[in-house]
Amino acid sequence: MIFPFQWTLKQTYLPIFKKMKVKRISLLISLTLLGVVVNGQVRQPHSLYFMNTIPQVTQMNPAFQPRANGYVILPANINADFISDIAFKDAFQKHGNEWFSPIHEKYDYSKLYKSIGKETTMFNSGTDWDIFGFGFRTKNGYLSFGLSEHFFSNTALPSDLFKVSDKGFPDQTSLDFSATRTQMLAYMQFNIGYSYKVNDNLTIGLNVKPLFGQMALETKINKFTLYTGEDQWDLDGRGNVYSSLPIDEIKLDSEGKIDDIVWRDFDDYYGKDFVNDYFTAFRNPGIAFDLGAIYQINERFDVSASLNNLGFISWKNDLNSISFNGKYKFNGVYFDASGDDDIGDLFSNLGDSIADAMNYVVKHNKFKTALPPVFHAGVTYHLSKSISAGFLSRSVFWQKGIRQSFNLSLNLQPYSFVAFNVNTTYQVKGNVYLGGGLMFFLGPLPLQFYILTDYAPVYYSTFRTKDGDDLGEKIPVLERQKSVTLRLGLNLVFGRHGYQNKPMFDKKNCIWN
Repeated sequence: MIFPFQWTLKQTYLPIFKKMKVKRISLLISLTLLGVVVNGQVRQPHSLYFMNTIPQVTQMNPAFQPRANGYVILPANINADFISDIAFKDAFQKHGNEWFSPIHEKYDYSKLYKSIGKETTMFNSGTDWDIFGFGFRTKNGYLSFGLSEHFFSNTALPSDLFKVSDKGFPDQTSLDFSATRTQMLAYMQFNIGYSYKVNDNLTIGLNVKPLFGQMALETKINKFTLYTGEDQWDLDGRGNVYSSLPIDEIKLDSEGKIDDIVWRDFDDYYGKDFVNDYFTAFRNPGIAFDLGAIYQINERFDVSASLNNLGFISWKNDLNSISFNGKYKFNGVYFDASGDDDIGDLFSNLGDSIADAMNYVVKHNKFKTALPPVFHAGVTYHLSKSISAGFLSRSVFWQKGIRQSFNLSLNLQPYSFVAFNVNTTYQVKGNVYLGGGLMFFLGPLPLQFYILTDYAPVYYSTFRTKDGDDLGEKIPVLERQKSVTLRLGLNLVFGRHGYQNKPMFDKKNCIWN
């Protein structure tokens, strides 16, 4: 397969793509999928929304009241999540028993273009850790407190970047990389929540969440376009890269090029000092709110909604920002087709050429980062006292994109010490997945264990690496998987029967009798 690429001042057509080194690519994909750096309670498992036996239900809708009269959250509660616009089978295509990379002549780019977005392809990952918390029932409501740690990353790649491996850089072509963006945050969160029963039908709730930022990296690109002319390449770029990281200095040379980035010397940085400075210091303050409501239409049917993560963090420490604004010219991208270069070298050379062509300004300005808001809308129908069915719509709002999913759940609690959930989720621009949840108490103790998952992997294939004529071992791959969410934890729960110990229904008018 021949690809037209312009490497010098003159146009040259070269068969530059040799067989890709699959080991390197599979390693890159593995690191991407395993790179859990959270989305701040943005994407809890859908099943949690319908399991009021688990105290963390208030994190999804602050109007919800846990069934227990009181609880204590132990520091063994973890939520991890990953979502991508493309699956393994989109990046690599299977023909018979073989997988082909984008450089193979049998690769169908039309299928890839259907998977990626019109402007961007997004990758999100995150982890939440509940360090401690407690809550208890009051006369007219439910009061809760919590302390948690959060990490998340959101990366968006411009769709034009994927066209490079398809069409290369023919003369007089414009490529728009303006949609490129990255946001990575680490922060500590306190939570004060209250759910109040307004009347027999309506319950409202509010979570107030003071935030303290630890580390941040965020890009704000206004314009980033590349034009491949016959005699030279023109780059028009305007944007900023903001950071609050342990960087002592970003050095520029006399021409405004980045000469060196001096990271903090961790050899002289004791572990205790690092923890004190970044994970226990109350710096980089912020605030966020969750709003929620439940309306009970009758004893069988209720509707609910919540709007979470309405807030921001102000960054004031360890500030470094790199700004670029101008039009730049350079002589294309160098690539040695006769050597041992591959597609990874192509993109590396492209990035290096662009970085060398641009001029930068380093500042230390304060900046703000917004949390990604999420909107839940749910419906629950109680088939009996122990069985219910639910529908949930979830919309996550990133900087310039929306993640939308729909979930159907069936919930069963035959006894007070055990509960089950089975559900299916449709992720827009994704697939249909199965999920579920399990909660049970460990014997007569008030110790509760739960495990919840969305997008459970139910289908996998095998992928064999190849280096020259040598075949490697078969590697299992989740070829259709675009999302994975897992939550598990331990709580101390007191009065687990909760409101069941009190008259719950009007016996004269109760439809359950």
